[in-house]
Amino acid sequence: MIIRNFEYLLALNKEKHFARAASACSVSQPTLSAGIKQLEEDMDVLIVKRGRRFEGLTLEGERVLAWAQQMLEDCMRLKQELHGLRDSRMRGPFRLGMIPATAGLASVLSVAFADQFPDLQISTDTGEPDHLRSLVRQGEMDVVLMYLDEAVNEGLDSYSLYRERLFLLTGMDVDNSRRVSWDDVAALPLCLLKSAVPSTAEAQLKKAPRVLHTDSAAVLAAHIGTGRWATVLPQSLVSVLPKSPSLKAVGITRPNEQVSVGFVTLKRDPLPAVVHALMETAHTPDLVQAIREMLATFEDYAPKYSRGSRRTTLLQP
Repeated sequence: MIIRNFEYLLALNKEKHFARAASACSVSQPTLSAGIKQLEEDMDVLIVKRGRRFEGLTLEGERVLAWAQQMLEDCMRLKQELHGLRDSRMRGPFRLGMIPATAGLASVLSVAFADQFPDLQISTDTGEPDHLRSLVRQGEMDVVLMYLDEAVNEGLDSYSLYRERLFLLTGMDVDNSRRVSWDDVAALPLCLLKSAVPSTAEAQLKKAPRVLHTDSAAVLAAHIGTGRWATVLPQSLVSVLPKSPSLKAVGITRPNEQVSVGFVTLKRDPLPAVVHALMETAHTPDLVQAIREMLATFEDYAPKYSRGSRRTTLLQP
């Protein structure tokens, strides 16, 4: 009823006349007047200046009017969203972007999302962060799964999903300590998966004696498998490397030893129904459990002295 009374108030402000406002709302004048009166009682303020005819709104009434307009617009958008959910069955194209470091999670998420909404035409694209953000801003990408540690450009919004740690992965002999520093990592020949570490961390690795960049997990695995290269990966992506008794996952000391993973999309209020549905899917119990298992795979590579000593915090839905 309060929404209907807001409609009465907006009509009265527009028509400046009780009878005309009632006619515009297809109700009787007593009904409109009673609705305005009820609104005043609900808000506990005088909204309409009292007189034999409409004389305008009080100062409080002007504030109520502004809120009424906003709330009615929100209700209209909500109805449109619900109508789309009910009638469209999430049809049409949906474009999901990802950086290589989040490809593992994106594959699990896209499978679950496709199962839930079979009428969607889902496509995925892997790329560099700047390029993916540009696609989102141009309306050529619906949402991107990526690191959120770098500032999100104007016109975009970010939604955090979880945080994870970065690890040094190597079959080479390294200091038998529980952690290594970025200087220690930079002393090794490195094969790095593109966008696997944030730019702040990658800047510290430029002084490595050899650095090879690749966007292929197979190429990365081949180099690490020789025992002559090392890499840095987020814990969710460690499983792209072959299991080997000599391969170790060693923690890296602060700073920049953790990354936030989440969604980047165009700034909108509210979010499009399909984008909101994807985020809801990412927080379902099955997906949360899948993420936890993905984050735990690094333990198969952790040296015995540090097994169980490294933890991650998964953000609650």
